[in-house]
Amino acid sequence: MAEVVLCVASTVAGCLVAPVDRLCGYVISYDSHVRELEAKVLELDNARQNVQDTINAQNNGNPIKDYVNKWVEDVNKHAEEACRVLDDDKRAKTTCFYRWLPNARYRLGREARRKAKDVQVLIDGKPSGEVYDNRPPGLVDGAFRHDFLGDRGDTNFDSRASILEDIMNALGDEKHKVIGIYGEGGVGKTTLLKQVQKKLRNEKKLFHMIVKANVSQNPDFKKIQEDIAYALGLKTLKDETSEEGRKELLFKRLQNDPSEKVLIILDDLWKDLDLGVVGIPSKDESKGCKLLLTSRFKDVLEQMECHNSIFHLQGLKDDEAFRLFEKTVGDRLKDNEQLKTIADQLVKKLAGLPLLINSVAKSLKDRDVAAWRSALKTIDPSHIETIVKWSYDHLKSEDTKTLFLLCGLIGGTIQVEILLVLVMGLGFFEESRLTMQESRDRLYTMLAGLRSACLLLDGGDDKKNVTIHDLYSEAVVSTPFRGQNSLMMNSNYGSWRKEKLEKCWAICLADVGRDRLNELMTYRFLDLKILMLSQPNYWRRVHPPQHDTADCSVLLDFESMKELQVLYVRFIHIARLPSSIGILGNLHSLYLDHCNVEDAAILGKLKALQILCLAGSALSRLPKEIGDLTNLRLLNLSDCNRLRTIEPGVLKRLINLEELYLRGSFDQWMGKDGILSESCNARLAELKSLTKIASLEISIPNPRVLLEDDDFPFGNLNRFWINIGNAKQQLKGELRTMILKLEEWDSILLEKWVQKILQKTQYLHLEGLKEFKKNAHELCTQGFGELKRLSIDSSPSIKYIANSSDGLPLTAFTFLEHLFLENLVDLEKICNGPVAQECFGILKIVDIRKCQRLKNLWFLPEMQRLVHLEELQVRECDSMRAIITDGAGEIEGLADDMVELPNLRRLNLLALPKMTSFCTGAESAPIQLLQGYFLLHSFGHDERSTHFAL
Repeated sequence: MAEVVLCVASTVAGCLVAPVDRLCGYVISYDSHVRELEAKVLELDNARQNVQDTINAQNNGNPIKDYVNKWVEDVNKHAEEACRVLDDDKRAKTTCFYRWLPNARYRLGREARRKAKDVQVLIDGKPSGEVYDNRPPGLVDGAFRHDFLGDRGDTNFDSRASILEDIMNALGDEKHKVIGIYGEGGVGKTTLLKQVQKKLRNEKKLFHMIVKANVSQNPDFKKIQEDIAYALGLKTLKDETSEEGRKELLFKRLQNDPSEKVLIILDDLWKDLDLGVVGIPSKDESKGCKLLLTSRFKDVLEQMECHNSIFHLQGLKDDEAFRLFEKTVGDRLKDNEQLKTIADQLVKKLAGLPLLINSVAKSLKDRDVAAWRSALKTIDPSHIETIVKWSYDHLKSEDTKTLFLLCGLIGGTIQVEILLVLVMGLGFFEESRLTMQESRDRLYTMLAGLRSACLLLDGGDDKKNVTIHDLYSEAVVSTPFRGQNSLMMNSNYGSWRKEKLEKCWAICLADVGRDRLNELMTYRFLDLKILMLSQPNYWRRVHPPQHDTADCSVLLDFESMKELQVLYVRFIHIARLPSSIGILGNLHSLYLDHCNVEDAAILGKLKALQILCLAGSALSRLPKEIGDLTNLRLLNLSDCNRLRTIEPGVLKRLINLEELYLRGSFDQWMGKDGILSESCNARLAELKSLTKIASLEISIPNPRVLLEDDDFPFGNLNRFWINIGNAKQQLKGELRTMILKLEEWDSILLEKWVQKILQKTQYLHLEGLKEFKKNAHELCTQGFGELKRLSIDSSPSIKYIANSSDGLPLTAFTFLEHLFLENLVDLEKICNGPVAQECFGILKIVDIRKCQRLKNLWFLPEMQRLVHLEELQVRECDSMRAIITDGAGEIEGLADDMVELPNLRRLNLLALPKMTSFCTGAESAPIQLLQGYFLLHSFGHDERSTHFAL
């Protein structure tokens, strides 16, 4: 629970315990001022307690808003001063000469009156509404993208409407704490949950928060906790490493306020789930929490104590199933009795399962009558596998079929980059000679086709991940889709006999401990093409877990896997790679992710290797043998924080390299004056040989080495994260990012390759510009065509952000969404001269700090175009007089002087000692702020804070 330390209550109590003596001869006005101050102090204490209660009630681990903290500080300060005045009064009244000292009574009366006014300002400015930053995604009345729910309209049927109504009634009944929905795979349980969420969010009555997590057949408790914490906005959970600590944090958050109604949705339970291990309150502990569960099995829900609130979701009725099929195939059935007859018989074979109905209908939508008759003959309603295989057989290409099988092999939600490693390893796109980026684009197209065929679930706008339904994943793994010698196995089918297991062409195990790994290496996998291994429960983890300290190197033996083309291992401790890995002559993709590899020299034998990932390794040196991998197209050395040496010549020899990732890794580039020795390092000039490079993540602490050579091939990059000079701002996770701290090396900005990259940059941080005397928009000579975020810090050479020196309207920063300026001591204006309407036209966030010469931000006509502005913060700008000025004589105004900021939700103006108003010279132009909060603090000549809730 967030605690705000306030001493007001105890202090005030000490001041007001003793009754006020009514001594004869007191000045009447004096008495009234003291009594008023006493009353105001008590009122302030009540206001303080209300805010504290709000803080406690809303606590979700997020930081408290700045203006709330400031209000709390001011309350403490002014309450202490008020109590001092009251204490002075009490002491004065005890003196025998007090009634003959009118000057003292006058002084205390005046102080009491002034302090009462100060206290009243605080009372009027009491924070209201949300007191925490970053409204949690699970908040019912918060912004929520209904389209992301992926509603396909499957539930718009009477049978679904009635069960939806029953579930809603149960959710509104206090007697039901745990509610369950069961039904076979593909019947639409997850889709029904989305409808429940949508209805609850639209009505905004039953719950304050709705959170959801997928459980699946192999529950990952940490992932479940993270999903719930994300929806609750509980950011502190990600920093907690212990299981007990995470459980306690989540449990405390969910029990924080008994009046807060929280719905926790747990989808796809396969067995009884211990809520206590996750940190979810149960039974009498649940207070305001309710659970909504789904499972294929009724007995699982009964074990979870649903009892009288279990709902059975069955397949669609025949007429409903036909309508869904008809809707999916479009006009094909219109006036075609033959197809209608086939469709009617076919739909009855699909068991009323919306998943299969959509899939088959999509496959038949553009096919002839013969294909419809073939489907009717082939599909066996008693075996779901035949339905899935029929859809599989009708995919247009062998590559797409293989991709579907790979999705089924991994199961659940899958990172697209993992699929890229697999398909490239299998030789996809080789005949077309596609680049890595072209291959990535082709993969996206293939995945879109699988979604269109309803073989993958719709994931909204998420391009980094895809999701496959468990029903398809089970069918893919349990059925030899390519004949008896083409089996696939994953963690859900780990008890196969040895003879069957050895026939697999692909194996994906997400639960490999030492014993399982030791057993696996005793088998002979003569046909195995793909092997994917991970520690238990860590397959899809973004951040590495704490490693099992035992080295698994001695257990690995690849002697019987000579046909292996992809080896993908995550979070298994492999300090020394086994010698047997050197025989994998057909290996195209090797992905050793956070495996603590200490020596990679043996990998030089894998001449066919195209993709090599050693991210998170314990390498201290990249050996010369890696230079023998001349077919390598992707090298990932991210997060190798011990890597201090790349032997000279290694990178230069990787002439086919297209993608190089060194973020959080090697940065000790040697300059021309480096002394040749056994400990010498790679020179940056080696990268000039990488003429095919298209993706690059690199840090260059010393900018000087960039000026020793030119003609770097970086101008052709389409994905990049480049940090030159080690600026404090890292902009983590964003591609097309440039971070430049140049100081006396400003001339680097004139390099041709830098200018080419700046044209493509979306996230730019500049720091330490001293000699480059240009305006910000001129830093890229061709204009910032794609820039979304601009951050400039400690750069005295910047005078204007956009400057129209010739008097013609300037077009710049048309895609800019976030502008951050700090410590620009010579900055006079954001825009100097006329700018085009598109300039800053989609700006959402503006944050300006310590720009001491800046007197205002915008002229009134410029402000009128900022309709997308969401956050505006200006602080510690000593010359700032107003945010807006009418710009009379400098810029032509619009006919309508109204300024509307319909999306503004946060406005902070802090420590602006010369500011006198929000807008000067245009008093008749009203400013409409429709939502959020507005904070003015310490401006003008009055040091008091003023708060306005909007």
